[in-house]
Amino acid sequence: MITEFEQAQDWVNSLKKHPEKDFFEPIENGKWSVAEIIAHLAFWDKYVLEAILPNMKQNTDIKSIDFQELNDQASNYALSGISGKSLINQFVEGRKSLVTELRNKTDSEFYVQFKINGDEVDPYSGAPFSMYSYISSFIWHDNHHKKQIIEFFNSKYAEDFQVK
Repeated sequence: MITEFEQAQDWVNSLKKHPEKDFFEPIENGKWSVAEIIAHLAFWDKYVLEAILPNMKQNTDIKSIDFQELNDQASNYALSGISGKSLINQFVEGRKSLVTELRNKTDSEFYVQFKINGDEVDPYSGAPFSMYSYISSFIWHDNHHKKQIIEFFNSKYAEDFQVK
């Protein structure tokens, strides 16, 4: 699982081959840009590393930040003038730090159950909260955004080759 989680670094790093201007174009009308998505992933990794992971202990009730608040912070940061390549570098470094911490956990630590905001069960997966289920949901989350970005770049470059 950790290896799969780690692989997002290589994929996100590979996005550097795309023109900088493309990072700031919404992937669809009313949707985020690639830059905002990368910042979103980086902000969640940082939040998990600093606020969630240290509190994943048996029967702990972790108070989690409001999703929208963190997502808005990430979006604003992505649109603050930072380059797409810098966002990518920040994501890669943050993911490396999170993966290092995960690799330092014991097998039993991955299955300790805790609560988040009073909930014992992840409403998305239906599984009790544990480090394993929590990180697994982030792998799904990475793949969801990876698919969006791939579709965006595929459609963008397909448009470049159409006869006009």
